[in-house]
Amino acid sequence: MFVDGVVDVVYSFRRFVDEGLEVVKGFEEFLGFPVVPILFGVSRYINARSVDSIFSVLKGLGHVDKLGIILFSGGGDIDEAYLLATYLQGIVREWLVTYVPRYVKSAGTLLALAGDEVVMLPIAELGPIDPVIYDSKTGRYIPLQSILEILGLLSRKDISKEVINAILERVPVIELGDYKRAVEHNAELCMKILTNRMLKGDINKAKEIAEKLVSFKQHSAAITLRDAKELGLNVREAKTEEVEYLWKLHKLWTENIIELENLQPPETVEPIEFKFGKGIVLTVAPKEIIDEIKGK
Repeated sequence: MFVDGVVDVVYSFRRFVDEGLEVVKGFEEFLGFPVVPILFGVSRYINARSVDSIFSVLKGLGHVDKLGIILFSGGGDIDEAYLLATYLQGIVREWLVTYVPRYVKSAGTLLALAGDEVVMLPIAELGPIDPVIYDSKTGRYIPLQSILEILGLLSRKDISKEVINAILERVPVIELGDYKRAVEHNAELCMKILTNRMLKGDINKAKEIAEKLVSFKQHSAAITLRDAKELGLNVREAKTEEVEYLWKLHKLWTENIIELENLQPPETVEPIEFKFGKGIVLTVAPKEIIDEIKGK
């Protein structure tokens, strides 16, 4: 739900927009082409709702020769990330670059790989794209491998029925399906995205990289700049000027959006989106503030 009015009500949102837009404007002038921030708060994920909101903002951009995406995302639905990635690839004629100031993980990594190039700060990280499933009880995405490992523990004879029942109540067992097929699906989507732009025409290399990205031992593993290069991805470290702009924006982001999210109990907030220059911020806000804005 777009609630642009929330920026005028919440001080930290206003500060982020006012100061952040100056940073993005300077970055665009330095690069010489448009920059679109797509910023997911820690409580927000790539899903159908967020893709709808992002499209509603980006459709006004039309087709461009070059485009920069500044991305912050903890992941989400791999199929929705694939849908958004292919859309971004389709609106850029010549050069699409993804900037990662700090991290993009899971399905966010797939989205980042839509670009011809990924530019990372020295402390930035990507993440594996092995399967996750959405847990409606917690509102979070859980690595499928972790759930399978938990279920494996249930075969131990020293675990009581009470503990087993408690675990099964929290684990969405019915949604597990075929793990092998899910891994293959994620790898296939990744390969398609890579061969569309970054590794255009090199199906074998794209397949090799995709298979590595779905086979990490930990879903939370950090794929550093060096790791990404070793995988064969077209990545580079941000130049000095790029670092300055991206780090300024990242600090504003964490100090004004992320810290506010972390301070608010989940049951007191609702997801919102508001425009940020040519891009979008996807975060949460207190329910009473949203109700107050709606009532005006």
